[in-house]
Amino acid sequence: MRFAKRGWIGLGIIIGGYLVAAGWVWTHSAPLIPDRPVTIRIAHWQVEAGPPDGMDAVIKRYEQLNPRVRVLQQLIPGIVYKQWMRTNLASGSGADIIEWGAWLEGVRDVPARYFEPVTEALGQPNPYNKGTVLEKTPWQKTFKDNLQGSRNDSPDPGQIFGVTMTECSVRLFCNRQLLREATGSEHVPQTFDEMRKIFLQLDAYSQRTGHRVMGIAGAKDNAEWLLQYLLMDTTLGLNFSIDDSGMLSMYNRQVLAAYLDGRWNWSRPEVRAGLELLRDVGRHMKPGFLQLQRDEATREFLAGDALFIFTGTWDATSLKRLASFEVGALRFPQPAKDDPIAGPYLIGRFQDGGGVTAMAMHLTKNSAHKAEALDFMRFMTSLEGQQLFTDGSGWLPATLEVKIPPAIQSFVSPLDGYTMCQPYSIIGSTVTMEFERNLHLLLGQNGSVDRYVAELDRVMPAAVRADLQTEVSSTLITLRAQDARMIAQARLSGPTQEGIYHAGQRALMESGQTLAEATTMQMMRQLKTAGPAE
Repeated sequence: MRFAKRGWIGLGIIIGGYLVAAGWVWTHSAPLIPDRPVTIRIAHWQVEAGPPDGMDAVIKRYEQLNPRVRVLQQLIPGIVYKQWMRTNLASGSGADIIEWGAWLEGVRDVPARYFEPVTEALGQPNPYNKGTVLEKTPWQKTFKDNLQGSRNDSPDPGQIFGVTMTECSVRLFCNRQLLREATGSEHVPQTFDEMRKIFLQLDAYSQRTGHRVMGIAGAKDNAEWLLQYLLMDTTLGLNFSIDDSGMLSMYNRQVLAAYLDGRWNWSRPEVRAGLELLRDVGRHMKPGFLQLQRDEATREFLAGDALFIFTGTWDATSLKRLASFEVGALRFPQPAKDDPIAGPYLIGRFQDGGGVTAMAMHLTKNSAHKAEALDFMRFMTSLEGQQLFTDGSGWLPATLEVKIPPAIQSFVSPLDGYTMCQPYSIIGSTVTMEFERNLHLLLGQNGSVDRYVAELDRVMPAAVRADLQTEVSSTLITLRAQDARMIAQARLSGPTQEGIYHAGQRALMESGQTLAEATTMQMMRQLKTAGPAE
């Protein structure tokens, strides 16, 4: 009897739990039949504090303006993002709008295969800017950088595939309370040498208090960002020497080709100087930091175990919301011309972030609602949409004329330096992989610049050739689809207003195709004639 009674009690608990769960699902979940005729999805990996809130604000306002459209935000963790994106795009189940970055390893071919160019739409004014100072401005020209990053990353020089959401800069975030305790002053470093001296004071503070505090919170990701930064500083002169087009900006394929032509390599003194600066800083990160991800560096900083953390403004909202102390955002102290390591190779201050926009969103070819997805892309990059995103996320806007909240005004980089910056460590996915895989040879306990450079000189010829071949393949994928589109535009051309429009589009596509074909031929010739085969 006792066992039977217990059985009925257990069954009652299970049934009760089921009814509670069913009731919660019924009252809290989305309806089985969408309440709006059209649903589009936007997917990105910006799961930090801030961006999801900003995007939610944009979506809420857009749905008020467009009652027939539902927009769903998909947050995909960065650690699985590449696999998620590749799998969903290949299966045709990807979101309508997807974030993509050229630095992501192994996905360089994605734009040509799966994304729809938005060049034509970018040439027209954004309708959501009506009644503002940007009303008559072509959509492309409403972005702070005229979409320079998207143009550089395009597999087709005549097309643009992505529109951006934010302007990023890198900053040295500081625990101001710890700075006062360790140095007796609130003075922040203005030069690299001043930062070295603060590190020495920090060592003395650790010995005095028994609390080991590192100079900079350490993790593999943060070290790689710092490497990009320091190399951009010491290689400015080198950049100018290989900028044959005089555009003060280079495509990755130009830098890769210049390497194969023997015009630069990682043994160059300018490059070695940047690596030496990184090793100098790396001595003030906790041992074993190369095994850690960026979240560990954030925890180290928030716990008061590191004075600084070097990261982008993409982490700023998280740091300020979670820290129990005042967080200061400083421009990283660049070396001066009298610096013993970098001084001989400096030509002046370089632009430390800012100017180039990021978080690029792309329209997928297999979207069932391309018109609505493109319309949402217009709104989220309009003056109103960007103001909502900026206020909600704590991130800088990508669009002109958006008001910057005082709390993030320090993220804006003054235009007081050279913009001819080239992060040599991310000029291709294979090159990036080799940089990352061998970083222990530079920053490990027994590491050195000589060991690191020797290994890069050994592996990079093949890596550079692989990345340049990927550039060729991606361009060819884009070109194959252009012929049919140009033939269609030619058949639709005529003396009518619509025919004249199609004739103009044909001319635009033909000029872009000619440029892409010439670029492809040049890359193929460089692969055939320049540099070592292995």
